[in-house]
Amino acid sequence: MSDVVRPNNHISTIMKEYVKELEFKYQNPGKLCGISTGYDCLDYKLDGLKTGEVTIIGARPAMGKTSLAANLAYNIAAGFYLAHQQNPEDDKCVVYIGLDLAPKLFANRLLALQTAIPAYKLRIGEDLEENFDKICKAERAFKELPIYYLADIFEVDGIEKELLDIEKQVGCIIIDYLQLLGEEYQAKEDYSLIVLQLKSLAVKLGIPIVVLSQLKRELESRADKHPLMSDIRGIMRNQNAADNVIFLYRESYYIQFAEPRKRKKESDDQYQKRFLKWQERCKGVKDLCEIIIARNSGGFCGIIKLHFDWATGLFWEEKEE
Repeated sequence: MSDVVRPNNHISTIMKEYVKELEFKYQNPGKLCGISTGYDCLDYKLDGLKTGEVTIIGARPAMGKTSLAANLAYNIAAGFYLAHQQNPEDDKCVVYIGLDLAPKLFANRLLALQTAIPAYKLRIGEDLEENFDKICKAERAFKELPIYYLADIFEVDGIEKELLDIEKQVGCIIIDYLQLLGEEYQAKEDYSLIVLQLKSLAVKLGIPIVVLSQLKRELESRADKHPLMSDIRGIMRNQNAADNVIFLYRESYYIQFAEPRKRKKESDDQYQKRFLKWQERCKGVKDLCEIIIARNSGGFCGIIKLHFDWATGLFWEEKEE
């Protein structure tokens, strides 16, 4: 795709670049303008992760946002690897900046995804004898995967400097997470300028940047715990700083703490009916995660659903036969 247009260009230049995008779609029907996330339903809504755009993924703890980030890193890197096999000059990589995830824990997440071995079993060394061949095979596969990991970089300028040492062309950056960037902004609890700095970096490098974000604790006090734009922690001055905003919501997490208790003067039959209804509700949402597209520069907002396995961190979608 074409380079990102600078905002001070004449309208004719901007129009020319836009028509190039339309021409690309005309000549390649169904092909994404951006990088595939590995999930068709999400790609359809976003048209892929596009160059020069910042995507925020926000969620409360235990919703799976770091797991989704690991899935995205793996899927995007696999796409880059395939593209490189088809065209050796196309040599891009994913850079994962783990401000809240130690290197070995990141490796643990990726290995769990690749092997389908629960992450906790890998951490405590359970069942290693029966799984070690599978683990070694996965390790060899990761040698080919263009993923780079960086840590201890808490300024956007520092991120740009560190990228100079990457031997491949950077094709996408994933940052875990927003509220750990910019020490001077942490005291003010306003990260709007950080998002704008990331936007500037995305435009400069001509790549998409995905950044995870914490959400406010006040969300937990609401009856409906679906996240809203106002729940993003520290984005007060400019809620439109990011091109795309995605939230994660797992109803199963909250339902598990809502097991019904027998009420006073309630008959056993009445209680049993309520309990069975609760069990059915738990079963219906057991491995579902709502991906809420709350803001989308391409226009499509709404909710899609992915399946999520908490033990391995794997997100997947049901494919139509």
